[in-house]
Amino acid sequence: MGKPSIPPKLDKPVYQMNEAARLLRLPDKTLRRWIDGDRRFEKVIDPLIRPESTGSTDVTWGEFVEAGLLREFRHRKLPIERLRPLLRGLRQRLGEPYPLAIARPLFTDGREMLWEEQIATGTPESMLLVVRGGAEDGYQLVLGDIARQYIERVEFEPPETGVAAKWYPAETRRIVLDPRVSFGLPTINGVRTETLAELSSAGELPKRIVELYADFDITVADIRHATEFERTLAAAA
Repeated sequence: MGKPSIPPKLDKPVYQMNEAARLLRLPDKTLRRWIDGDRRFEKVIDPLIRPESTGSTDVTWGEFVEAGLLREFRHRKLPIERLRPLLRGLRQRLGEPYPLAIARPLFTDGREMLWEEQIATGTPESMLLVVRGGAEDGYQLVLGDIARQYIERVEFEPPETGVAAKWYPAETRRIVLDPRVSFGLPTINGVRTETLAELSSAGELPKRIVELYADFDITVADIRHATEFERTLAAAA
């Protein structure tokens, strides 16, 4: 039986801003504004994710994961600025710089705390992360649509109590971003998707690539997933 893995540190810098934006498929300026704020003429826009602007272009793992959640709101064209009071309140209440990169607010008793903070900060109904379920849920608090989408992309260690340890950037969970593996770059079983895609694009036969990475259990389907994923990243750049 192997040793349990050590969860990553949320405050550890993993990416540069432009690389994080690429992996999240976000405009670089958007991610910079969320993480470190912005200045428009004489108006200063405070960061959403960092407690205060630092000017650093380093992106920590916790910042990356929380930006991944904000991206779900952006995709639905919801007013992300309306989340500012909630994020601030959760930081203060939990004493955590990245309160939504930890499992507690989204699971079990933590949902009650998150519900209370949503109400206290006036979070719009369309942006609620936890909602009151119906009769079929015993009128208990359940995850809203955005939160459900979010946790499908995140793996917490330990489950339901720990920190976000892995991020799944595509529909297939074969592709993973793990700050403890290959500097957080996308991998399949520890092999970078970029490497698999480059070999395929260079004309290497899938059978040969599988043979090259036999120790990593890479399959022909994995090569296809890696190639499609890298193509998507390139198109979003």
